[in-house]
Parts: sequence; structure tokens; C-alpha cells
Amino acid sequence: MRRLTILVVDDQPAVLAAIESALHAFFPEAHIVLSSSADEAWELVRTHRPDIVLSDIAMPAGMSGAELCQRIKSTPELAATYVILMTAFATSEWEGARYQHRPDAFLRKPFHLPELREKIEAAIRACELLRLRHAPLVAPAVSEREQFQHFLRALIRLRSPSLEELAQRVERACHWLAEHAEALPDSERELLPLAGLAYVLGRLALPEHLLREPLTRGGRLSHELLLQVPLGAATVCRTHPLLAAVAPIVASVAENYDGSGVPDHLRAWEIPAASRLLRLAVDFEELLWSSPQPPAVVAAYMERLARQAYDVQLLPLILQYASVREATSEVVALGLHELRAGMVLAHDVHTRSGLKLATAGTVLTEQLLERLTRHHTNDPIVGVILVQRSHDTG
Repeated sequence: MRRLTILVVDDQPAVLAAIESALHAFFPEAHIVLSSSADEAWELVRTHRPDIVLSDIAMPAGMSGAELCQRIKSTPELAATYVILMTAFATSEWEGARYQHRPDAFLRKPFHLPELREKIEAAIRACELLRLRHAPLVAPAVSEREQFQHFLRALIRLRSPSLEELAQRVERACHWLAEHAEALPDSERELLPLAGLAYVLGRLALPEHLLREPLTRGGRLSHELLLQVPLGAATVCRTHPLLAAVAPIVASVAENYDGSGVPDHLRAWEIPAASRLLRLAVDFEELLWSSPQPPAVVAAYMERLARQAYDVQLLPLILQYASVREATSEVVALGLHELRAGMVLAHDVHTRSGLKLATAGTVLTEQLLERLTRHHTNDPIVGVILVQRSHDTG
């Protein structure tokens, strides 16, 4: 879906500022446009073509919000714009305005932030459904699995656009981990991104107050009801041939490396390698999704739970991924054979046994490169090696 644009119209600067702040917090990927008058907003609608217009119904001068709505809905090329009118009218007065000016929804003033979020999420779902209705069918060249993944994303989007964002993040993290986890069996490597998407299916049945709650905190379930996320997802997966193979991966995502997890208290060697990687992706992305913390802070928090919740041999991968997420334009991921003297490490270098061979900021020398190569033969380095971008690295 293209970047969402929301136009907010209100003559009170304090209201505009409050709504802008809330929308940025709830929908960080959205483009927010502000206007203090309906006349100016009409010009912005024609130039920016926003997906959603959130406007006060009454303005002290010029065109009213209701008239702006009527003008938008009466213009064929703009009629699909989702319009929410903010109003202090009594409920009985809303219906008259609805038939006369044709808004898609009303937001009662003064409003609470959860209600604002709920209205915008409903608007986003309506916009996306309209887009899908007019979108071309999936190209025949797309595989059956890819078509099915499109279907799953659309299903998740119906529950919550922000939940679809989580699914995309977990999928992306799983792709990266699967690509760089050397010890992962090929059969599980192919399934890991699909398992990331399937995991989010388990969140569809959660009550609203738990929807953004991460699966675990401090190595334990954040809430007892969250156990239904992996179990529910695994149950759904077992009913479809394209998902059946990921069911055991998803079912074990809340198992801890030390055996203290749920539902079966599996120990390290009993947990599928793909489940251990999925746990890293899920915890990392859900903690980022539920709180405004930088990737490096979340990764450092997870590092403190090594050997309790996470496989110490795989944990360096998510630390590397955090660095890539945080500074993709300044960091380059290289293989050991691609390193050259003079390059500067952007992240610590760990081996599979957990040994730290070099720290971030170290300038590579011929001697250090020889040491890394020699050590890699007996105790392989985990994942890729991140170095700071320079003219030599491209």
C-alpha cells in the first residue's frame, strides 16, 4: 500500500498540534498534513489527494467542515476520500448532517485518544478495501505460496492496519535471520519467513487491550492470555497444507532456551532452530512496535536474557540486525572473505560458542584478519560482519 496521507483541519492550533502528535505516535509511517481552514484544506485536498480527511465540522470564517466534506464527496475523482467530521453536535443532529454532507464517520468532541485511533484505523481499513476492490488480480506468475501470503496479509489488515505493519516487520526480520543463520537446516530456512507471517494470525483473536502487548517481557509471557497467540496460530496452520509445516515452528515460539518457557517447557536441544530464530524476530519487532525504543536499546535488553530466553549462539544475529535496522545507510554487511585491512567494525564479532573476537570501532589489520580467519575454522563466526561504510566498501 502507498504511504497513507491524512489531512487534519481545525481552526484551533492546540487541537491541530494534539491530533498531529497522536497520529504520528499511532501511525508513524503516515504523512500528516495540517490546515487551519476549510478553504485552504480544499486546495490541499486537490493537490495532495489525501486518503483520509479529519475535519472540524464548524469553522468561524469561510467554508465549514461540513461544506468541505460535501464538496469532496461531490467531486467524482475525490469522492473516495474518507472524511471524518469532528463535532460537538448531539447524536440526533448527526444523522441530518450525514445525509446532507455525506461524511463517512463522525468523531465526537472532545474525544479520547483511543477513540481517535479506532476511527482512523477503521478509515484505513475502508481505504485499503476500496483499493483492493479496484486493484488488478495477482499476476499469474506469482506462486501459489505468494498468493496465499497476500491473502494472509489482507486478513491481518482487516483486524488492524498496525497489526499488518507488525506482520511485515516480523517477516522482514525472519528473511534476514534465515539468510544469515548458517546452522539452520535448509528446510527450516525456507519456512522461517512464512512462520513469521503465520505467527501474527494468532493475534487476530486477542481483545483490543492486548493487541499491542508483546508476547514476552523479561523472558515470560506478558499476559496469560497471550499463550493463545502461538497456540492459536499453530492450530490454524495445521488446517492448511501450505501452512502445516510451520505449525511446530510457531507452536514453540514462546519456549525458553533454559526450559522455563511455554507451553511444553522444552529445553534448548528440543526447540526447533527455526523457533529459536522466530522468537528473536518476534520479541525484537514486538518490543519496537509497542514502545518507542531505538533498535540498539531493544537488542541490548534482549542480550541480558541470553541463555534464559534465547540461544546464545543465535543471539548475535539479532544484535547485527538491530545495527542494520538502525543505520542501513552507514553500515555494510560483509562475509569474512570480503574484509580488508583498514575497514572499521560497526558491530562486535561473535563466534558460535559465544566468544567475542573483536568489538565495534576496531580498525581491521592484517594480523586481526588472519586471527579471525583462523578462529573461524574451528569456532565459526555468527552471521555477517558489519563494517562502517566507506568509499572502499561502496
